[in-house]
Formats: sequence, structure tokens, C-alpha cells
Amino acid sequence: MSVKLQNRPGNVLVYAVLTIAAILSSTIVVSNFVRSFVRQTGAVSNLTGAFYAAESGVERALFTVRKQDELPLVGDCLSGAECQLAVNDAAVLETKLDLPLNQSTQIDLFNPEKNSLSHGVESVGLEWLGGGWLELTFVEWSAQNSFDWQKWDETIEPKDLNVQKMLYSGGKVIVNFPSAAKNYRLRVKALYAPAAGLTVRLFSADNLLGKALPIANTLELTATGTYRDATQKITATLPRYAPMSGLFDYVLFSEEKLVK
Repeated sequence: MSVKLQNRPGNVLVYAVLTIAAILSSTIVVSNFVRSFVRQTGAVSNLTGAFYAAESGVERALFTVRKQDELPLVGDCLSGAECQLAVNDAAVLETKLDLPLNQSTQIDLFNPEKNSLSHGVESVGLEWLGGGWLELTFVEWSAQNSFDWQKWDETIEPKDLNVQKMLYSGGKVIVNFPSAAKNYRLRVKALYAPAAGLTVRLFSADNLLGKALPIANTLELTATGTYRDATQKITATLPRYAPMSGLFDYVLFSEEKLVK
């Protein structure tokens, strides 16, 4: 049996409508793709502009702290109206770093801008990985504008020295300081193995109790850059004053009192 296909009225119109519908659908899909691509390209461009505005603000603030030895102005990145700067000296509640073998880091447990005020530190908690030891050296002095370093008679065994050194192992240690009314400078050195992930926290009472205290002499700089409808934020944490190198770890002997 054979079947003959015959052209019926309206078939061409149906084919034409289907073809036009397919072309329109393809055009809509392509146009949406192009529009989305253009929108994303514009968003990336705006984000890039906002990022560079925030970055320039942070770089300018770092220059002010390190090169001009001044605190940057809050709210002003000095790089244009598209950037705002926030300066916080009480936001950093812990410091964390990888300490290489035989390298040291300095942690100031006092406010260098107000040496006459105590930071109120009673205990310090340290945690690290690597199986090595930590050598802790701390210097203490009374929280006042002027103080005397004691003179020790060579015939008397000194106690409660202004400078003390201790060794710890085990990956975790708690150091209780004699008095929260004094200021301290802490030096931590990795012995026998690197101290990876070294974390330091401060507390206002013995045995890591009381209030968690911010790391003194540490600034948190936050620059917020805006460009059109995009916003980017960059945060940098750094010591207010650059710490001394371990090269300067030495003992100074004097026959007389040293008065600051």
C-alpha cells in the first residue's frame, strides 16, 4: 500500500510560525546571555574600582603609621571621597602566626601611647603545634611615667627580677603574671622545632579567667572603598610600633640604677 503526501492549505503557515518562534526564542536567549555578560562585566569593573580604592586607603594608612610614626585619621583614607578608614586599637583579641625555628616575636602587653596606665594583664595563654619548645622572656615595670630599675648587691640572691626567662613544652601553656598593675613586654622564641600556628591570648585574671583583653600595641585598620554601586573592604592588622629584632636580645649589667 502506498501513501501519497499531499500539500494541504495552511501547512506553510504553520512551518513559518514555528520557524519564526524558534528564531525569536534563540534571539531572546542570546540577548539575555549578552545582557547578563555585560552586567557581570560592569559589576566586576565596579568591584575592581572599589577594591583599589580600599587598597590605596590601607596603603596610605600603613605609610602614615610606619613612615610618619603617626596614627592615621579615622574616616579619611587620604585617597579620595570613595574610601573611608576605621582605626581600632581594641579589636584584636588574639595574635596567630607561624614562628620559624630559632626565631622570636615580640608582644607588647601595654599601651605604648599611655605607658603610665596598666593594661591589666594577669595571664597569657599560648598554644602551638610542632613539638618544639617555647622560650619566654618578659620584662616588667611599674605603670608610671618614671620608674627605677633595681640595683642588686652581688652578695644577695635576687628575687622578683624585672627580667625573667622560662622554657615551656607540650604545645599549650598558661603564664600567670605577678601583678595586673604592671606593664610587660613578652618575647617568644621557638626552640628545637618551628612553632606552627602560635596563638597568644590575654586575660584580666589568672589561669585565663576574667575578661579577654585586646593585644596592646596592635592596630586594626579597615578601609572601605566604594565605586558606583560596589563596595569592598580590606582589613590589616599590625603593631603600632615595629617590634625589635631578636638580634637585640641581650643582658645589660650596670653598677647603678637605670632610671627611665
